[in-house]
Amino acid sequence: MHHPAVLGVLGLNQTEQDFYERLIGCPPMTVGQLDELADECGCTGQAGRVLSRLVQLGLVAAVPSDPERWSATPPNTALQMLLTARDRALAEARGRVADLVRRFVRTEINHDHAAMVEVIRGREKHIRRFSELQRRARHQVRACDGPPYPANDAVQLNTTEVDQLQAGLQVRVIYDRRALDIPGRLADLEAGIAAGEQARVADIPLKMMLFDDTAAVLPLSQPPDVESRLVVHHPVLLDALSALFEIHWQHALPLHVSGGRAELDGSGTTPSPMDRHLLVLLVAGQTDQEIAAQLGVSDRTVRARVRAMMARLDATTRFQAGYQAVVRGWLTTGSQDSPDAVPTTTAPADAARLR
Repeated sequence: MHHPAVLGVLGLNQTEQDFYERLIGCPPMTVGQLDELADECGCTGQAGRVLSRLVQLGLVAAVPSDPERWSATPPNTALQMLLTARDRALAEARGRVADLVRRFVRTEINHDHAAMVEVIRGREKHIRRFSELQRRARHQVRACDGPPYPANDAVQLNTTEVDQLQAGLQVRVIYDRRALDIPGRLADLEAGIAAGEQARVADIPLKMMLFDDTAAVLPLSQPPDVESRLVVHHPVLLDALSALFEIHWQHALPLHVSGGRAELDGSGTTPSPMDRHLLVLLVAGQTDQEIAAQLGVSDRTVRARVRAMMARLDATTRFQAGYQAVVRGWLTTGSQDSPDAVPTTTAPADAARLR
């Protein structure tokens, strides 16, 4: 059974993720054994290509032996390196977007460029232009939302969005944590989510709205005000802004409505000391029996706590649970003396047990 390619944000496709997760549960393997593993993953004949890609990403390494064998590297170390590389790429993308915006603003007197970037000045003009773009959207609207808001009532439900959701338009919004502090704002979010909006919460990179793949609305100044906006139509800028949104969407915490109230996945709660210790041992590749011995509890208790932890992290495998714990900040990669530090020197034989 395939698990969703949650590691796509780190550069793995579905086939590569399936192959890697299978390899984590195996001892070092020869090339012939890797071919058999590829058959099991439904990617017959692709073992060489997939192996090369995983080696390139630092997720698989050769084990000195005769014949040569290959083993998965410790997930906590490999994933953290990929996350760090992704963060660097994200920082470069932010800088690139800022540079492109500055270049277009400086050349707005050029008629060709002016047609691709509009400068809107004045609160009322801003509200009117936003409403026009929203009504024209046919497929999806994406937003990084946070204060300040140009409308007089920031907590008033956007009835146009509700109508579009009912008509099948996809709406995804990343809300800045500060937006939740506005009195009455949460009730507006709950109504939007109940109508079909997909919402997540994070520290947003910048305030923006993306309408289909045809227009984006950005602040003209930083920090943003309510009087001026840029409306971008240039395809290069739109591609960059779209990629920036998708990266942050992957890392943001989902916001759901349960019993009429909004709830954040994993927000407001942190793992208990025992659960944090359990996560460290799980990522280190310990078996249930070894974890039980370390914690001084029964195997049954460990299995129950692992199932509960995976459900809490919305994970279907132990590998995904470890990844989600790192992303949500439940585990660190600091000193080994820290009680919640992720081990950075796991032996290949131990790492192979993580599955």
